[in-house]
Amino acid sequence: MDNKNRFSYSEHDFLHNEDFIRWRLLQTKELDEYWENFVKENPHLEKVFREAVSRFNAMQLNHYPLSETDKKNIYRTVLENISRREKRRKLSRVYSVAAVFLAGALMLLYFALFKEGDRLPFMENADTIIGQTLPEEEIYLISAGEKINLSNHSRIDLIGEGKALVTDSAEKKELLLTETSLNKLVVPYGKRSNLTLSDGTEIWLNSGTQLDFPSRFNGETRDIYLDGEIFIHVAKNREVPFIVHMQGADIHVQGTSFNISAYRDEVKKTVVLVDGKVMVKTDDNRMVEMIPNEKIDITDREISKEIVNVSEYISWKSGVLEFNRTPMSEILKKVGRYYNVQFEETPEVELNAHTFSGKLFLSSNLDSVMTSVSILSSTTYLRNDNLIKISKK
Repeated sequence: MDNKNRFSYSEHDFLHNEDFIRWRLLQTKELDEYWENFVKENPHLEKVFREAVSRFNAMQLNHYPLSETDKKNIYRTVLENISRREKRRKLSRVYSVAAVFLAGALMLLYFALFKEGDRLPFMENADTIIGQTLPEEEIYLISAGEKINLSNHSRIDLIGEGKALVTDSAEKKELLLTETSLNKLVVPYGKRSNLTLSDGTEIWLNSGTQLDFPSRFNGETRDIYLDGEIFIHVAKNREVPFIVHMQGADIHVQGTSFNISAYRDEVKKTVVLVDGKVMVKTDDNRMVEMIPNEKIDITDREISKEIVNVSEYISWKSGVLEFNRTPMSEILKKVGRYYNVQFEETPEVELNAHTFSGKLFLSSNLDSVMTSVSILSSTTYLRNDNLIKISKK
């Protein structure tokens, strides 16, 4: 660690420091002595230092700690990826080794691989999966036929009189929206956004989502129309029910928080209730009432309900994907949406035979995510410009 900056280090800084990460993974005698001396020389940093150690140590799920060989392989593989990227892109300002390594190493420490007999399996017969990064698109808002481009992670607040305040990392600007028809917010794959409606309802929009909404609610119900995935916290108003319309069903609420995944190109629609109460009514008049911690899956033929850990379904809004015995094909689908990557569907690939549980941190670096995927599944990946190839070792 650079002693010049040691006095300003926070827990976050330790967790992004290459020496610290290498020490927590490899824990050699030399590194142990180095950090013991560091704490002695900087007693004012001991508390935050211990907190960083505790946080790092907690990142091993389901009692499957990595072997010494695994740790060294992770460290070597991530550094090799950094080296390849530097040579390929010839950047004058390269990514920090510590940041990239943290993204890869922590994602791996957060994963546990399950198979029959609780063994860590190896993929011996996996075919090749081809993925392709897709052209970047901007978030945009359509109001009265006018298209307005917005930055990624933009926040839109409806502030009355048909006005919307748009906030991004660079500036704030005010827009005038139509009050005679619905507005449409489009969030392409690889992007995310936030919207606060005129009644105070807060909505987080995931990648690949379209939402139609009015500038203000005037009728006996508050109606919005969804194609994609949102987490929504509905402002309470017992006199004016809130209805989310999606393909195949409507969700009736008064004041509550829940997640909806209702992509038009997927057969199954999912609703997960965090708090409050909702009523789901399908187009063929089937009705299901939900209570907190319940999930329902809706298909053309049936509705199923179960108790779940809701954090698995809402963590995406915090930049984390949680999985519980999830096939790699499903993980790749979510990663693909988040980073605007399309993977070929190959049902025979053996990745689908294994399930994974844990947390995947979604950094801004796709290579770190793919490195984690390839190590955990005993495959290799090669990224050449916008093409990604996952193959058996």
